[in-house]
Amino acid sequence: MGNKRDLKRLCYIEALEDNVVGVEMILNRFNQIEDKKGIFDSYILTHDKTKTTLDLELSLATLCILLRKMSENLMVVIPSELRRDMNSIIHSNRFEYNRFEVVVYSQKGRELVDLRGLLRFCHSILDSDKVRK
Repeated sequence: MGNKRDLKRLCYIEALEDNVVGVEMILNRFNQIEDKKGIFDSYILTHDKTKTTLDLELSLATLCILLRKMSENLMVVIPSELRRDMNSIIHSNRFEYNRFEVVVYSQKGRELVDLRGLLRFCHSILDSDKVRK
């Protein structure tokens, strides 16, 4: 870790990894909620799903802001379609999730977000950083 730029990159990569893990944990929570159907009262499951959706919205927005910062610091190049999805997540005023499908609503209207593509992009950054070491 020679210089400030290396340290900054390390901090961003660690934050990216933490954020990706957080998003994936939230996605796993949706599966756990689905597995509890018929076991727990539907009110409880609806409450859990609503809270988990809000957690996902905030986690994805945080992840998108981090990716933007990485782009502004010339650490990554974000493809234009992914940049559009990231902006949609950050600027949305309504957010829906259903089985890996994210729909956001903003002044532009209803937009479908490529969640798998976003996570693939994040993993490609993390994988390429491991190769660098």
